[in-house]
Amino acid sequence: MTQPAPDPSHPAVPQQGFLPPDGAYRAAAPQPTAADDPLVNPPEQRINGWAQRTGMLLRRSARPLAVIFTLTHALPAIGFGLLARSAGLRLGELDPGLLAEGGRNSIVGVLLAAGLAYVVVVLLPQLIGYAAATHHATRQAAGLTVSIGQSLRFGLRHLLGLAGYQVVTYVLVGVAVAGVAACCVGAADYLGLVPAALVYAYLAMATALVGPAYLLERGNAIATSFRLFHAALWPNCARLALVGLTLLASSFVEVMVTEIGDRTAAALGVTTGAPLIPLTGAALTAAVEVPLTMLLFSGVLITYAERLGAERGVDTAGLAGRLR
Repeated sequence: MTQPAPDPSHPAVPQQGFLPPDGAYRAAAPQPTAADDPLVNPPEQRINGWAQRTGMLLRRSARPLAVIFTLTHALPAIGFGLLARSAGLRLGELDPGLLAEGGRNSIVGVLLAAGLAYVVVVLLPQLIGYAAATHHATRQAAGLTVSIGQSLRFGLRHLLGLAGYQVVTYVLVGVAVAGVAACCVGAADYLGLVPAALVYAYLAMATALVGPAYLLERGNAIATSFRLFHAALWPNCARLALVGLTLLASSFVEVMVTEIGDRTAAALGVTTGAPLIPLTGAALTAAVEVPLTMLLFSGVLITYAERLGAERGVDTAGLAGRLR
């Protein structure tokens, strides 16, 4: 006797949101070879393969990455910039005599509150964005289903761990650079900044893989980043130096747009308190910074995938399986 077909309206029958397991998608998708793996660049293809995979990642995931970084980078930065400008105007209106009357403590308190607000409003959402982008780009490259909401929830789940590693990394880099600067600047004046800049460049590249190392491996992400970086020192330096230029370009664009906005406002006789000028400048800055952030993220992820593939033979499907 045949069983009757289930009633579609029955609560036991899933109405929506049901998806096959990841293994079904992996079995149905064509299996790439090592030469055409979407994320893991084989050693024989060198920097050309790295650049090609970086471009492929940007083309494949351009729209979701743009949405993720707009939500987690651009909008928080715009909001904080407007708040900071407003607070700066109020600080500029303070009577200088307050410093002589013990008002210095209140100003220091305002600055500390601004620093804390920057961490909460800007830096933490940025970490969520990087984790979400890693989740989305890796699963998409592996041919698995993924949504922006799922990726953002992944970023929220791993925020505390990622933030802890980033704090340790910032402290490590800051202490090392400050120590070198303190030893060299007094002896050679401004020429002493050269060793400090070199130390900063080295540590910035050596710790650039901390984020993906934590998200895809857990464990001691800082030691993993140093190990992978030194495993192919000069190739990694070439790749990360190219990626690092995006940070310089981003900073230059931000300064340039801010300066153009201020000069335009002064020429038009518009006060800096008018919200239109800073809002327009922030929007223009975000329009440039989001693509640069996408390029920076893509280059770092492909560099990490390349080194992990060379060390352990992991492919894109293996990287996607590490996202928990």
